[in-house]
Amino acid sequence: MPHSCSVLSCGNRFTVECRARGITFHRFPKNEVMRRKWERAVRRKGFTASSSSMLCSEHFRAEDFDRTGQTVRLREGTVPISRFKVPPKKGSLKPAATRMSRTSTKAREALPPPAVQSVPAVVPPVVPTVVPTVDHAYASTPEELRIKLSEALARVESLEREKRNAKDRERRARNTVSCLLEDLEVKKIMNEELKERLDIYADLPVHLLSKNSHEYTKEQRDFASTLHFHGPKAYDYLRECLHINLPHPNTLQRWMSSGEVKPVLNMTTLDSRGEEDDPAKYLGGLAAVQENMDLSQVNELPYEDFVKIFGNVVERCPIVAAAVCSQRPFADIDAFEATICDFIDALSEAGKEGILRCHPDLMGTLTQESVNEQANAGFGTLSSEEQASLSSWNEEYKERFGFPFIVCTGASDKAGVLQEMRVRMANGCTEERACAIEEVKKICRLRLRDLVHPDSKFEF
Repeated sequence: MPHSCSVLSCGNRFTVECRARGITFHRFPKNEVMRRKWERAVRRKGFTASSSSMLCSEHFRAEDFDRTGQTVRLREGTVPISRFKVPPKKGSLKPAATRMSRTSTKAREALPPPAVQSVPAVVPPVVPTVVPTVDHAYASTPEELRIKLSEALARVESLEREKRNAKDRERRARNTVSCLLEDLEVKKIMNEELKERLDIYADLPVHLLSKNSHEYTKEQRDFASTLHFHGPKAYDYLRECLHINLPHPNTLQRWMSSGEVKPVLNMTTLDSRGEEDDPAKYLGGLAAVQENMDLSQVNELPYEDFVKIFGNVVERCPIVAAAVCSQRPFADIDAFEATICDFIDALSEAGKEGILRCHPDLMGTLTQESVNEQANAGFGTLSSEEQASLSSWNEEYKERFGFPFIVCTGASDKAGVLQEMRVRMANGCTEERACAIEEVKKICRLRLRDLVHPDSKFEF
């Protein structure tokens, strides 16, 4: 992009030195009629002004400027002076030819030599030289000051150029991020949770979409893990379709296993997988395997298969399986179970309540695992009176505590479950939340032993 005067014979450029001399620069007007007048005044054959073409103030009259404000402006309807000094073309000026005929040679020889007038020499008076004395060691000569000023002006010009380039890069980066977000929304793979999580990275678009070295920055790692954790479809789309420089999911798992990144899990994420979801999505578990697996098989499962098989050991919370997948290999089934329990215990109270809300009501819309467990406890043979009573107890419990009644039906029977519900209704909210979390862990323990051989070990 040019930063100099458009007149060929003018050497003024848009620099600090020119502005220090009081020279201002003015872009060609947007009005077509005025723009044509300016172009004709420049008197350059075939010249057409661009949006960045400029003329300096030396090509206008003094009365053409409005200097009343802080910015020097041209008055409306001003046209530049058309009488510019056009530089001579190369080779256009030739020295006058000397005549070499016989007559002209004799005439030059006959001319007397020019008289030299003797002018008396004027001897200037002798003035004593005054040598300035420098009282201070830090005093500078005018030449040194001139050099320092030139260096300072050059530095200012360089910084201003860097500032312009940085603004251009920022504008391009923001436009790129805006287009990406709009594209995700159009394709309906940008949910509210993902929007909320990505808002904190809105001011880091350049660093998040480029890899300047062999290592990812902390902001890049946090962004990638958050995006993949809350929006895996959006992650795959940006990485595979738009070729955004995002790490491979296996790399994310390695970061999580080493503790370099830790995705945030909150109640909104867990609650979004509640009763409105299709239970068929959580039929992984028992429907995915026909017999108990060995720990070696569990530790070697691909990420997607691991989440599919163990996604319902915590009811309707495959996100828990996704989080503990990176903690492999597990030495035995107890270590597997302890990893899940530690993850649940590390959640905030809101996160734990989100897990509880993911559970269905007793005899509600159940996953296959819940159907089998409640059938073994005798809930498939409830009378109409028992169903009405259970429904009433469920509503009262939810109104009191804010989440469904949760009990490990696989370790009890129908009478024991109904009796425990009556007893736990007297608990306080904090006490009952802790009690319900323990029941979630019991359910997880039984479901793990249905999927993994309880005696299998893994040799490191």
